[in-house]
Amino acid sequence: LDEIETLGELLASIPEPALPMEPDMLDGFLTAIALMKKPPQTGTWIAFVADINGTSHTHLPDALRRLVLRRGAQLQEAILEEKPIDPILFTEEESNDLFADIRPFCNGFLLACCLWPELLENKTRAVQAALVGILRYADIEKEDETGHSLLASIDTEIPFANLDEALADIQACVGEIAEVTRLGR
Repeated sequence: LDEIETLGELLASIPEPALPMEPDMLDGFLTAIALMKKPPQTGTWIAFVADINGTSHTHLPDALRRLVLRRGAQLQEAILEEKPIDPILFTEEESNDLFADIRPFCNGFLLACCLWPELLENKTRAVQAALVGILRYADIEKEDETGHSLLASIDTEIPFANLDEALADIQACVGEIAEVTRLGR
């Protein structure tokens, strides 16, 4: 098995009542953390990998913890070296939603931003625009006022024609945020 399959199997083996992340959601979550100037301590954020609600306090097995930390390091390295990230995406074959494959990534990114709002609170125009470019694909709850205010401009934007265009835009948006938050430009 490759690391992504192993990661998925280990996450799926976490017992109920915990609600673990899927690998594609985890990638978005780790990407948002890698973009923060002052990311939360590993011991703080890793609990949400095992349970997205952060309530079960499930311990991550060592093998899973190593894979999660390795994936986080890979994403951070790509960001710091100004390379496009290569997010984990799973194909949603039965969905009519053109962007279903990237929604889990964007949902993970949004979860990290809501838990630690450093990126959402960044008032740099480039960061705000890039956040809209990523979060436009997230499933935002109707009662989430912060998410809705940030995304208010999306309705007027031209949607992308296909998943490849949307993914390229997300990669560019991650690079834009990194220029401000991690690369000091």
